[in-house]
Amino acid sequence: MTGLNLHITNEDIFQWETYFGKSYDSWSEEEKISFLTSVASKNLSALDSCVNNLQLGGLAQTPFGKKVKELQEMGFRMIAINDFQYAGVTDLAGKQAKEVVLFHPSGLLYHATSTQEGLTLGSDTNIKSSALYFQASKLKEGASLEAYQLLAKGSGRNYADGTFFRSYGNIRNQEIQTLLEHCEFVEQWNSENYIALLNEADVYQRANGKVMSMSEEDVAAKQREKMDQFPEEVQQYLGYAHQKQR
Repeated sequence: MTGLNLHITNEDIFQWETYFGKSYDSWSEEEKISFLTSVASKNLSALDSCVNNLQLGGLAQTPFGKKVKELQEMGFRMIAINDFQYAGVTDLAGKQAKEVVLFHPSGLLYHATSTQEGLTLGSDTNIKSSALYFQASKLKEGASLEAYQLLAKGSGRNYADGTFFRSYGNIRNQEIQTLLEHCEFVEQWNSENYIALLNEADVYQRANGKVMSMSEEDVAAKQREKMDQFPEEVQQYLGYAHQKQR
């Protein structure tokens, strides 16, 4: 079980005993809370590490976990995390995997699945595939050449109001940072934007030693299940809440 360990020293206690003018045994509940708040504020990195471990478990220190953590340091937050098992469309039959979805408050959505050498998740776990989605209105004044080139690489569509939707497969974290720095993002997505939040187990199943495709209805249901996991405000931002009301 993962816990949060705060580093409290005798010196910390002595300093606050001096501040309150009495020994720890005489502190009130409010004074203890003040002390704990002060100590916790100096241990934010421990809190970050604890939450990251709770979300990713043993994957926190793997290449997969470190890349996810980089995105979290850019401002992305985890809005969904799921386990699945590869059906074996390629050579990954039976392998365990993780799927994560992250959202940035500027309006970027990131989906990634994991892969590893062995059957079980371990130290060699890395990102197998990923996709980034966003809708923006323009590039900021003075945007870099790299930002213009990145927009040209993305797939998507342009809308009559001048906004544009883009998606990227297996984009590097540094490229995501470039887009964050140079794009002006919209306040809400067009509900017609298409995103795919599917892993191999959502699309294929293995039966009697054969890999079979799931029905379109089942795949669509899996997509809806994923989006239903998102916080309500994210569903609203993506235009999904509007789609559900139709």
